[in-house]
Amino acid sequence: MKKILQALPELLTNLCISFTVATLVYTLFDWDKETMRRAWVFEILLLCAVATVLQYLFFSGKAVKRLSYLWRMVLFAVLLLGVVSGCAVAFRWFPLDQAAYWLTFAGFFLLGYLAISLVFELFFRFQRKQYDAALGRYKRQNPGQ
Repeated sequence: MKKILQALPELLTNLCISFTVATLVYTLFDWDKETMRRAWVFEILLLCAVATVLQYLFFSGKAVKRLSYLWRMVLFAVLLLGVVSGCAVAFRWFPLDQAAYWLTFAGFFLLGYLAISLVFELFFRFQRKQYDAALGRYKRQNPGQ
């Protein structure tokens, strides 16, 4: 219970960020409408909450510990695709009996997942360079340590 309470601020922050981004992306796909259906707000919130928990489980290092990063990415993607597909079915996002919609849906999921993964990879590379530079400065200033 203590670990959950300690992780709660991080989870809530990530949920807020993902919900905001998801809502903004949705508005791009539905640009011609002035408002957003109330049900969509709750559907997106539910989806973002599940995705945030999955992200925490797979990438925080606190739940899944002995799995390579590649397998974390693959399993996370498969589970998330299952969750998103379940939402598509439960909330009737498109006609479920037409394969073209499912292919488009899977394609958008894959493109989105790859784009988000690329952004995270670039961010972490940039962050790693900053940390390496700071460590190099520290070692030059403190040669005996």
